[in-house]
Amino acid sequence: MAEQTESSPLLHLLIDQGLITPEQSAEIEQESKDGGKSIRDLVVSKGIIKEEQLLESIAGYLGTHVINLPAADIPPEVVRSLPASVARMYNTVPVEMGPNTIQLAVFDLISPEIMDEIMFVLTRDVSFVLAREEDVKARINQFYGDESDTVNEMLSNLESEMDGVGDALALADKNDEKGIEEAAGSTPVIRFVNLVLYQAVNDRASDIHFEPFEKEFKIRYRVDGALYEMAPPPKRLAMPIISRIKVMSALNIAERRLPQDGRIQIHVGGRQIDLRVSTLPTQFGESVVLRILDRSVVSLDLENLGMPEDVYQLITRDVEKPNGIIIVTGPTGSGKTTTLYSALRRINTVEMKILTAEEPVEYDIEGIVQVPIHEAVGNTFANILRAFLRQDPDAMMIGEIRDLETAQIAIQSSLTGHLVFSTLHTNDAAGAVTRLIDMDVEPFLISSTLEAVLGQRLVRVVCEQCKTPYKPDEMVMKTLGVTEKDVEGRSFYYGTGCARCNETGYKGRRGIYEYLCVSEPIRQLINERKPTLIIRDKAVEMGMRTLREDGVRNVLDGYTTVEEVVKYT
Repeated sequence: MAEQTESSPLLHLLIDQGLITPEQSAEIEQESKDGGKSIRDLVVSKGIIKEEQLLESIAGYLGTHVINLPAADIPPEVVRSLPASVARMYNTVPVEMGPNTIQLAVFDLISPEIMDEIMFVLTRDVSFVLAREEDVKARINQFYGDESDTVNEMLSNLESEMDGVGDALALADKNDEKGIEEAAGSTPVIRFVNLVLYQAVNDRASDIHFEPFEKEFKIRYRVDGALYEMAPPPKRLAMPIISRIKVMSALNIAERRLPQDGRIQIHVGGRQIDLRVSTLPTQFGESVVLRILDRSVVSLDLENLGMPEDVYQLITRDVEKPNGIIIVTGPTGSGKTTTLYSALRRINTVEMKILTAEEPVEYDIEGIVQVPIHEAVGNTFANILRAFLRQDPDAMMIGEIRDLETAQIAIQSSLTGHLVFSTLHTNDAAGAVTRLIDMDVEPFLISSTLEAVLGQRLVRVVCEQCKTPYKPDEMVMKTLGVTEKDVEGRSFYYGTGCARCNETGYKGRRGIYEYLCVSEPIRQLINERKPTLIIRDKAVEMGMRTLREDGVRNVLDGYTTVEEVVKYT
């Protein structure tokens, strides 16, 4: 488990051994936070220390030794003593076993908290030996086979293991807090929740939904914008599983009548993952949604967002202006926040003071002051923004402009020499202007402060492994507004479905964009309160490519399918 906390034990160890300086340590820590790569991978790839030498150092620190894992003869009963879910979650394999003991091979420094967690889950005394990373991973795949087996294996074990905590479960149904807590803290429940989190992170899911209904308890993942259901656990486990999540996120497990919000930080397969937790009371129990924030999946660099070259050039020019408002629009889950973070990181230098007001803060970025909105205690967007102006910022980001007051403060900030970034929920870039006018913002104030509006959507990318070309018919081309000439020499693609993409035909997502520059003719139309359509037509006349046109570009370049573009534009 690579440590990526404020002060990584692995980096402390390397400093103590004189292999790196504190300055290098801080640099590596920052790089790990920004790029989502584990500290262990960074120190090896930078050539600071060879893998063999690193293993010897860690082994010395843990008071153990390094073994040659491929040469070790591991009996089947030892392999069976470690559940597949635990092996995958903690990147470890069993080597030897005694009556109440087990020896596990790992490739990284294990923190005391994780040692305790593994001991608790396995209900044995655990000792560790070190082995090479690729050897440990090869043995996990050899012993524990296909990953999809682990959930089914876990569910079949769960029922029988749960009989052991039957008393606690019986109590859990009678509103007995102690009973619920006992069931939530039982080994099978902890193991099961860990496995669900592991599987979701591995499948690159963005959200996990735990939903109790009258007769069943559903668990669904959202991958690339679409929801998939996993094998449902028994209905009677809904309360202990949900209570376990509430314990992990430090929520009040006794409060089941009000919505609650929390956060969980966990290590999964050597990466630090942030989870945002939201609970909602329903008639059959609490529904819980976890939003997964995985830094190693999201790239917070403008150049990696897949923008067309012209849009990239325009946005990099505009984010470096001294003042003005830049708005990103699109529906929920279209990647607006990621784009804004990437823009902020572009200007995040020592000379810039940057403040953000977010609900909630999604990613922590070094060097930027981030403030969470908390309406219940009066920390509204408007109140926070007023305080911002007394903090001497150069640039600020407002999570969302949702009312006249917030819009007025954003405009005021821009007029007094600040660069302001924000988001709006509109269908396209031109719609942002009319949305502001609908909020009763004076048109002359919009035209004098708004610099640009970026409209965006996320479309699913065709799976590389099962990508199949086909010739589109006339109907399809008419829908997209392309001619035979446009399509000449190019293939359209779709995914037939394979194991890599869970039989969906898609793997991953990329953005499609439209960029509206607020030039003089556009300012004129804003002042005349012209409708969205006229503003959009003028922008297109001046060279703006619409979302649909950028979608078509992605279809012709073989990235996505016609269905995706039609669905989102």
